[in-house]
Amino acid sequence: MARTARSSLLGLCLCVVGVFISAGWAEPSVVAYVQDGETGQPLAGVMVVSEGSDIMAVTDSAGQCMVVSMPKRGGGLLASRTGYLSVRQPWSPQARGRRTEDGRPRTETLFVKLSLYSDRPRVVVGRVFDAGTKLTISEARISVAGLELAETTAADGGFTFGRFPPGPQTLEASFPGYPQQSLAIQVRGGETSSVDLYLLDTTNVGRLDGTVYDAGTGSPVGEARVAVAGTGCVAVTDSAGRYAIENVPIGMQKVQVTRSGYVNAYTVIRLVKDWAVTANLYLRDSVPKPTRRK
Repeated sequence: MARTARSSLLGLCLCVVGVFISAGWAEPSVVAYVQDGETGQPLAGVMVVSEGSDIMAVTDSAGQCMVVSMPKRGGGLLASRTGYLSVRQPWSPQARGRRTEDGRPRTETLFVKLSLYSDRPRVVVGRVFDAGTKLTISEARISVAGLELAETTAADGGFTFGRFPPGPQTLEASFPGYPQQSLAIQVRGGETSSVDLYLLDTTNVGRLDGTVYDAGTGSPVGEARVAVAGTGCVAVTDSAGRYAIENVPIGMQKVQVTRSGYVNAYTVIRLVKDWAVTANLYLRDSVPKPTRRK
């Protein structure tokens, strides 16, 4: 009798444990979503596998698939497809599922987003200039931030990256005597992008400020783009139409102002070393306002 009672009690405990496992102790499910990194469109037919596992999942027409085996600590998800560069998505321990208040793993579905980029070559060509003199700079160093990828400009200031990396990147230009300059860039697979970078001698600069107005109403114009041609010096006006640009090369400069809905305008000013020059600019509405007939 006692043995039967103990057996029944043991069976009941096992049932309770089984309920707890199915209710909350199981590992969370992982759904991978894979998209084209350049178009943002979902990618079908992408093979997704957890490192250390032989079980592979393939994305459907919506770019999704269920990952059967979760990556181990320190591992990651591997995604590949013909015509695209393979990618590895590191898997952090924190991503293995949240826990309940009493410390048990919570059963849930985790979504992991991956981006694949075309394996077609990306080419970047360009030149480096002195922003003040507009002369090219040879032997300047052009590098890609965070990567061991760099080129040196030729005698004409030119450079070429024949195998530029995919995704958003930052080009950095440097040369002795000049502060480093950066430029954000992204090149699509199979395309060639042409970029120019300007290095600025900060020992011979001035300051430019002012306000952009509507020429018809006299009201300030916000979100107008003010640029000093050929220097890389740019500012956007605030809600009161004001702008300010530091470190503008001295000498005669062409200042251009543009905004949607207005005709582009420009003026020529002379910058003096260590001086601030105020230039108020006026934009004319691109759509002529109707006039009243007498």
